[in-house]
Amino acid sequence: METWGLRYGELVERRAERQPHLPAIVFEGATLTYADLAERIRRFAALLGARGVGRGDRVLCVSENRPEMLVAAYACSRVGAAFVPVNVASTLDELRFFLADAAPSVVCAGTDADTVRSGSLPDLPPVVEFDEWLREPADAHLQPLAEVGPDDVAVICYTSGTTGKPKGVALTHSSLHWNSINTLLGLDIATDDVALVNAPLFHTGTLNMLAANTLYKGATLVVQRKFDPRACLSAIENEGVTITFAVPTMLTLLERSPEFDKARIATLRWILSGGAPLPPDVATRWSAMGVPVIASFGLSEAGPSVTFRRRDEVARKAVSSGPPAPLTDVRVVDESGRPVPDGETGEIFVTGPHVAAGYWNRPDATRDTFRPEGLRTGDRGYFDPDGDLVIVGRSKDTIITGGENVDPVEVELAILRHPAVAEAVVVGIPDPVWGELVTLVVVPVPGESLQLEEARSYLAEHIAKYKLPRRIAVWESLPRNPVGKIRRNDIQTTLRSERNPTS
Repeated sequence: METWGLRYGELVERRAERQPHLPAIVFEGATLTYADLAERIRRFAALLGARGVGRGDRVLCVSENRPEMLVAAYACSRVGAAFVPVNVASTLDELRFFLADAAPSVVCAGTDADTVRSGSLPDLPPVVEFDEWLREPADAHLQPLAEVGPDDVAVICYTSGTTGKPKGVALTHSSLHWNSINTLLGLDIATDDVALVNAPLFHTGTLNMLAANTLYKGATLVVQRKFDPRACLSAIENEGVTITFAVPTMLTLLERSPEFDKARIATLRWILSGGAPLPPDVATRWSAMGVPVIASFGLSEAGPSVTFRRRDEVARKAVSSGPPAPLTDVRVVDESGRPVPDGETGEIFVTGPHVAAGYWNRPDATRDTFRPEGLRTGDRGYFDPDGDLVIVGRSKDTIITGGENVDPVEVELAILRHPAVAEAVVVGIPDPVWGELVTLVVVPVPGESLQLEEARSYLAEHIAKYKLPRRIAVWESLPRNPVGKIRRNDIQTTLRSERNPTS
């Protein structure tokens, strides 16, 4: 049955038929045309088929960023298997969990293949090393195209696991197809764009929002193994990069790089930001350099696209995440599930054809999150008068102190305007009197310092008294996961273990 581009990655192959000689991927000085890319996809599908991989199977991928990750992802869809990318920095315990949970038929690996083959992983399926595969002859025409259904699982992306064990988000061919249409309707990706990818491709935002849709549009993708400020600036300048994705930490590190110069980023049209709240001053600085930073709201369970801020409103609306994408409906509800008026904070529910099918092997978690009334995001926010969504934090991160609710993101965004503060996070620490103490953890600007009373005095001009921190800790850095999200649980654990976390 003809599905007209619905199969995951099919639009890349259709692009190759129409523009075979145009550049698709640039990687470490080498360029793959769309014809090259399509040929590699067919070859890798033949290799998977020769190893018995077929419809309904899973293929685990452990690799740094490289073109073969995308080749493997789209090859899996040709044979009907699900592509399962995981963090290349995963520990052996984490890999054991992924292997047990996903039960893959094959593991494909990049330069860390030796770690995968170390002998410490029980029941390890066959391992396909990318560098070995590229030297292996294969007939691209031996493997027939598998018939896949819209509801077949195409990709399993594991959540970042900031709390507890990661959950595998089961994204179907249909949900990824509609996610791409939603993204291309809500985000300005042009056929002549050059998109830089150096955030991890195992994350659905990088894989399915920027990388896939750049190729679907027939544009050029520049892939780097990982984010490095110097290499990033060099790629922007030398490859004429026009669009990219960056979490706020990456933007700050770019600005602080000794090689940073506004002339080196002159080709950038916009930067998409997500994964963590975007401090308004960061957005303002980049806008002043002529590069709007488009804040977005999304989550793995939604494919991930939910909202995109309008490019021409970045400077005016620094805290907005923009309106819902055209195919997405968003409701903000109270604790009883009733919609709240615009301007009032509540929990965010999402509906749309791009929402995932559920969690892999987690029926209870699926029922709790993927509800008949929509996807329960666990995020809190409100709609402003223009219909834009403003995120104020996670429901589970809300601090209850003295019977009052405190959204930590509000406090964080306020203290980040202090000239001595480079990074900040606010968490609640159990207290027998207050229930939880509002606790501020700051990373100061080099050469600066910040004491509790100074922080409270500054914040008193911006937020209500009951939201002021009662403790402060000054750290050299904040623990983050590979996509830039702050590990609040790790911070809380550390603070609880310290006898005196105040300064």
